[in-house]
Amino acid sequence: MPSHTYLSPHTEKKAAEIRRRIRRLQNGGSVESLRRIGADISGQVGASYVSLRELAGRYTPEETLATLLWGTRLREEQIIACLLFPENLNKEKITQLADTCHSLEIAEYFGSLLLFRSKELAKIARAFGNSGVPARQVAALTGCARHLLLNRSNSLITPSFFALLVNRTYREKYVEVVASRYR
Repeated sequence: MPSHTYLSPHTEKKAAEIRRRIRRLQNGGSVESLRRIGADISGQVGASYVSLRELAGRYTPEETLATLLWGTRLREEQIIACLLFPENLNKEKITQLADTCHSLEIAEYFGSLLLFRSKELAKIARAFGNSGVPARQVAALTGCARHLLLNRSNSLITPSFFALLVNRTYREKYVEVVASRYR
C-alpha cells in the first residue's frame, strides 16, 4: 500500500480485530495435512473458506481495510480482502492486486470473488489471459467462469471468448489444471 495513504485508527483497529479472529479460526489439522503432502504452508493458518466468508460478512466492504489486509500477503487475510473490496475497483488497482497474490490458490479466489464483479471484466480478462503471468491467467479463468455462471442473460463476456480462454495451452501446470476444469 502506498505510504501516503492515511489509515485511520478505526481502520487499523478493524484490521487487527480481523487478524485476531482469523487466528482463532486456525485449523491445525488442515495445516498438518497440507504439510504431510508437501504443500507450502507458509503464510497461512488453515482457516476454512466458509469460516472466512462468515467472518468477512460481519464487515462492510471498504477499500482501505481490504487493501491493508491484502498487503499482509497472508492467505486468510487475502481471502477476506477479496470479499471486502468494493465492486468499483479500476483496472489498474485490480492488476496491482493480482500481481501480489500470496499463491495461485489466492488468484483463484481473487478471480471468483472479486474480478468477476468488475465492470471492466472483458478488458481485464483479455489482458490477463494474454499476459503469460500465471496469477493473472488463473484470475481471468475463475473470474470469467463465475461471471458467466451468474450472468447468463447479461454477461460482459461471450461464451466464445471464454471458450478461447479455457482452450488455449498454458505453460504453467497449475493454470492448465484450472483451465481444464472448464473445458
